[in-house]
Amino acid sequence: MKRNFVVYFFIFIQLLFVSSAYSAENTGSTIVQMDKSEMIIYGEAKRGGLIERLNELEAVLFGRSLPGSISERQLQLLNFIQMGNNEQPSLLFKLGVAEWAVSQTIFPSVPALGRLQKLEQELEGFIQEGKPVAMRVERILSMLLTDPVTQVELEVSSDKAVRAQFLEDIGPGKSRKGDSVKIELLEDFMIDNCLIAPKGSLIVTEIADVIRPGAFGRPGEVKLDLKYLQILGPEEVKVKVADPKQLGGRGEKNIAAAAGASIGGAILLGPLGLATGLLIRGESLDVKSGTQFYIELIDRVRLSAFPIPAGLRKNGDASDVDSNFDSDNSNSDKIYIPDK
Repeated sequence: MKRNFVVYFFIFIQLLFVSSAYSAENTGSTIVQMDKSEMIIYGEAKRGGLIERLNELEAVLFGRSLPGSISERQLQLLNFIQMGNNEQPSLLFKLGVAEWAVSQTIFPSVPALGRLQKLEQELEGFIQEGKPVAMRVERILSMLLTDPVTQVELEVSSDKAVRAQFLEDIGPGKSRKGDSVKIELLEDFMIDNCLIAPKGSLIVTEIADVIRPGAFGRPGEVKLDLKYLQILGPEEVKVKVADPKQLGGRGEKNIAAAAGASIGGAILLGPLGLATGLLIRGESLDVKSGTQFYIELIDRVRLSAFPIPAGLRKNGDASDVDSNFDSDNSNSDKIYIPDK
């Protein structure tokens, strides 16, 4: 338990001297930033005065209030919750590592407190109510890993394809412009035993436009804008639909991601008019939850990743094999390339 207190103390000292790349202009107003932090931790924005809410959140996370002005304290919270650094990754990074170590998947849609409580219940059978979140997370990690969690930066090429799936139905009858769409990774995105985005990571997606089928057989359209992939680190990674012609062996079993793929009466086309999007065209426009496709990075980028200890490594990178295409997914709709 000594390690927990040492790491917890180090976290607190780092917060006092944090140098964030975010300025007041691009973090938004103090109220907006407070709402954002509360949404991540609680799943909802609290009511009440700003100082009261700030004091409460700091007590939940650290067991005490942080020093400094309101804006300085909020930047410290931002660094702890989302940003972090190589020596001391963020809260979200550490929660993702813990979930992946336990379940081989993560649950980013769940508020941070709920994710932590689930881990505690699974590992110890009870929840550490009343103790600071920072200390509770380090306690969980000390049970799972020998050494403290760190992060590294990797150069990642744009030809790294990863499988994803829709988590909800898409169609003109239920989809509207501006709606968010739930899409997650179906496999780990990793390179050289470094985990970038675990299975379950979300691809933030928005419906850019909906055109309903018209008279005389005019097909309808749903345009999706794939905004970015949420990874363990703080980077928002731009992605696109992978070209099946470039997938090589990964395109086996006729599952693919792109141009001309059939989805139950609709056609999934490439990024026509949307550099990071999808155009779904057809008479039925019925894309079911569970429909699978591939994504890849738009550009070569440097990304934060978790160097996986030897004891947690698999037999090869999950993102480089096709074992996830087994028959256990036979009930899921997939995107197929029609036979010629």
